Amino acid sequence: MSISIKVKSILANLLERTGEIDRAIINKSKKQYIVLLYHRIVPYDEAGPGLQAGMYVEPKTFKMHLMYLKNRFNILPLSWLAGQIKNDDNKPACCITFDDGWLDFYKYAYPILVEYKVPVTVFLPTKFIGTDDWFWTDSITKIFVAINNNDVISNRIPSGGITGKIINFKGSLDDKIENAISTLKKYREEYIYDIIMELESIVKFRSEKKERLFFNWDEAREMAESSLITFGSHTNSHRILTNLNDTEVLDELLQAKTKMIDEKVVCRSFIPFCYPNGNYDERIMKLIKSAGHDVSVTTESGWNDVGTCLLKLKRASIHQDIASTSGMFGCRLLNIL
Repeated sequence: MSISIKVKSILANLLERTGEIDRAIINKSKKQYIVLLYHRIVPYDEAGPGLQAGMYVEPKTFKMHLMYLKNRFNILPLSWLAGQIKNDDNKPACCITFDDGWLDFYKYAYPILVEYKVPVTVFLPTKFIGTDDWFWTDSITKIFVAINNNDVISNRIPSGGITGKIINFKGSLDDKIENAISTLKKYREEYIYDIIMELESIVKFRSEKKERLFFNWDEAREMAESSLITFGSHTNSHRILTNLNDTEVLDELLQAKTKMIDEKVVCRSFIPFCYPNGNYDERIMKLIKSAGHDVSVTTESGWNDVGTCLLKLKRASIHQDIASTSGMFGCRLLNIL
């Protein structure tokens, strides 16, 4: 735990003991609501090297989060927003979302959600569901872990171009991965995969077999039939939409929507959307609307109210390092630390 996280933890626990956090939550207007953003639920001993701190929460922490929320919030499915936004409960409203459809959601989060009877929405990149394909970001992580372990087969490390810039980043393993991913997100996927191929040519992996990272369609149908899990679109191939032209964007949207309908995991009348990497603009919003999505979530932080545009809902991003205690979780919800 970094010094800054330790300091935040001390302050958060102090605010919790004095009752400041609970008072702030109670004082939230009934017209305000919060949407939470999770990615992965992973046990500590399975969080291998390279798994970014901002990507996961441990199962025991997730249980604590749900108990905390059930005591202080009216937890509603995201479909609540498709009707008249009205919260009849005395507690502020909360919606829970997960991005990406990771296998560990099915293994660890889903059983907990069934136990606590809590509804959530999961946004699916449909091209990856039921396959052993990886996001390019996970390929970058695997490459840097291999380099960190000195699993290299070439002494000729490039010094120029984007590849040279990326491979020569300084800092910790996490810093290198974060910088590499941030740098590559500016480019189209075709170019990113060219860079990945070049990087892969100078490393060797302990195993060429890819583990399955995403749940499959049978598992998705099982979860959909529980009535607790709603699925939404995260596009077909998880490409950053602002890097694409209109035809490419619509193709991403319609392929994803058609696939989810064909696999019988969504209700045609409500298919929410999530912007990959949170990137959107007015052009993208119009295309999202034209594809039949009336509710879309961003990665922008904050609460929403009855006047918030439903195509750019804010979310509070939740991860282990900043929400491992009830005090820190409460502060994260209120965005005060």
